[in-house]
Amino acid sequence: MNTINDVVIAEDPRDVVLFLTKGEDGISYPRLDKLYNRNNWANISNNLELLKLVSNMVDEGLIVDSGNSLRKGLNWKEPAFVAENKYSFE
Repeated sequence: MNTINDVVIAEDPRDVVLFLTKGEDGISYPRLDKLYNRNNWANISNNLELLKLVSNMVDEGLIVDSGNSLRKGLNWKEPAFVAENKYSFE
């Protein structure tokens, strides 16, 4: 069994954000920030870098910031680790 913490530590932050925004509800920025903070900013240096990443992904249309949550955008694409079924969440 894998946890979201395993994904955060092992995967590129861009792919993690894509994964977390795939559901209908998406994820709020504070929850995303807390997830990386709890994992010692794995693969990203700090919350400013995370904010820049999210902003760039919004600009690219990969995700949408609805004010309450980050959700998948028109250009959203499935991360490779999801397509490969690399993790199981049971």
